[in-house]
Amino acid sequence: MNHKATRPAAGLVILSFLALSLPFTQTAAFGEERIPITVPVVEKYSMPQVFFSHDRHVEVLGEAGKDCSACHVENDEGMSERFLNVEKVAAGDQVAYMHASCTECHVLMKRGPRLVECRLCHSASNAASQPAAAK
Repeated sequence: MNHKATRPAAGLVILSFLALSLPFTQTAAFGEERIPITVPVVEKYSMPQVFFSHDRHVEVLGEAGKDCSACHVENDEGMSERFLNVEKVAAGDQVAYMHASCTECHVLMKRGPRLVECRLCHSASNAASQPAAAK
């Protein structure tokens, strides 16, 4: 039998390349996950639905020394998936509550869109890039 010895260094180089390139291929293939804001419930949209990057928000808040409680409240089941106390606000006031809360944080953090830049959050391209189940 004529077997060629595999060089360990060559295998290590290939494995290193694959390991280092994997995060880039995943990002390129799947893009950044954007989460739809579903509360408040809006029956008829006058603007495209808002999708935001939860990972980006966590990253920026972490850089500022803040944690999940900046956006979520603790309840009997653990950390609420909803934004702060939006469900305790009267249904007709929830959109204004979300606008004020998000904008106030963006102003305080000196990051992110403000109310005068509606299309940065309400973007048809953000909604169009989501799977049909998320719309």
